[in-house]
Amino acid sequence: MLKMSHLKIAAVLGFSATLSACGATSQSTSASSSSPVSTAPIDVTVGSPSCAQCLAMSLLGNVDPNLHVTYEQFANAPDATTAVAAGKVDVAQIVYTGLVSAASTGLPIVAISGEVNGGSDLMVGPDVNVKPSDWTALKHLVTSDAAAGHKFTIASYFGTVQDIELRLELPLKGIPLNEVNIVNVPYPAMGAALESGSVSAAAEVQPFAAYILQNHLGKHFAYPYDQPAGDLTNVVVVSKSFLSSNPKAVNEIASAMSKLIPYLHTPRGEKAYATAVEKYDNQPASVVNAALKTVSPDVLMPFNKIQAIASAMYKDGLISSPVTSSSLKSMVDYHPLEVATGKSSSALGS
Repeated sequence: MLKMSHLKIAAVLGFSATLSACGATSQSTSASSSSPVSTAPIDVTVGSPSCAQCLAMSLLGNVDPNLHVTYEQFANAPDATTAVAAGKVDVAQIVYTGLVSAASTGLPIVAISGEVNGGSDLMVGPDVNVKPSDWTALKHLVTSDAAAGHKFTIASYFGTVQDIELRLELPLKGIPLNEVNIVNVPYPAMGAALESGSVSAAAEVQPFAAYILQNHLGKHFAYPYDQPAGDLTNVVVVSKSFLSSNPKAVNEIASAMSKLIPYLHTPRGEKAYATAVEKYDNQPASVVNAALKTVSPDVLMPFNKIQAIASAMYKDGLISSPVTSSSLKSMVDYHPLEVATGKSSSALGS
């Protein structure tokens, strides 16, 4: 089962603090209610960053003969977001922190499907003596370090989904954020920081986590999914103008997403997925296969979890003003997925 892989992928899954929504109803701008019917393939340009989770989008054309897909790779999620908002690509995979940031600034994009979640790993340095998921021991270590006059230091890429997960998870485990020192470190540099001891822990993402483990630069501690945002990571978006002017294409894209997710769980789909990650990320099969086991493909877009991300982003100063529920709802349209799956918007957003 899929649950995803290198030091070449810079900020692929998340946004920085400067750049870094699922409504319970589908009354925002909607695509046509008729099922997608195509007599000739619809040309669409699909964009995503080059991370392991993101590269599932490169397979969209594999599952739907009604789509003729041209795939374009971006260095990071902000670039992919900008491209879809500007109409340079028709559809893009971004991260939920980017969607919330767009809601806070009025960027004209809208989410039409979930994509691949998970891929986060809270890691500790090789010399940190705590067992996996032993939060009591970690809390004791944090308290001891604070009493000794040096706070327990955690690397986190500010403004990313993993950064939000960390800031929501620690207090739930009895570790106040003011008792640790969270420092801004890009994903590719976390392995070296753990190995050197300059940080004691890291909020890492795939494929870097798999690379760190296989090269003994750090150790797995926990998957930070107990907090209110769960394991939400990636979301599929189009521009609002594309949504309104190309309802047939949007419905077909949603239909393809509803086929892509189960395809990724098949032996054939897993092989195609791994091949794509190896191709675009230039990663060895061992790292790719380990990374893919930690990700969770899913089309659902749970609104309460998106709200949790938005609240945390405002609380931590990553957006300048709170995002209202109505603003978030305007950034998500469940209708194309309703047509594709036959499920209600409440089921798709719960």
